[in-house]
Amino acid sequence: MIEKLKTVIDRLQAHIDSIPQEFLKYPEGELNRKFAPEKWSKKEILGHLIDSAVNNHMRFIKAQYLPSPVLIDSYAQNDWVKIQNYNEIETSELIKLWKVFNVHIINIMNNTPEENLNIELKAEDPFENTDTLFLLMKDYVDHMDHHLNKIFN
Repeated sequence: MIEKLKTVIDRLQAHIDSIPQEFLKYPEGELNRKFAPEKWSKKEILGHLIDSAVNNHMRFIKAQYLPSPVLIDSYAQNDWVKIQNYNEIETSELIKLWKVFNVHIINIMNNTPEENLNIELKAEDPFENTDTLFLLMKDYVDHMDHHLNKIFN
């Protein structure tokens, strides 16, 4: 199991190493552009990934000390993005925040004892792949991959 987690950590580290430079290649107008009123801009997607980091940071910690199975609650993603108005935040600041949170999440993953990876979780949202702490950690990076593909493809 620890080898599988190392693969997840390596994927996240690769994003940390490459995404900031890739994101900054886009002109500000393209980063702010929404293709439809209900769709997120590239900056809003990055903001959503920050929100995901914030929420998963708490989940990764709580899962290791609360009685099992720990409830993985959902959050109002669209409201989080709207309230924080990510298009108005300096791009370099968003990138720094995204990077800092994810470096810290790697720290949490690296310090999670192997036996804790099998802690049982119960998801409020039936679409989340969160049966165990390991699957939640893997799903975090899979979710990031999904959104990064929207930004860069």
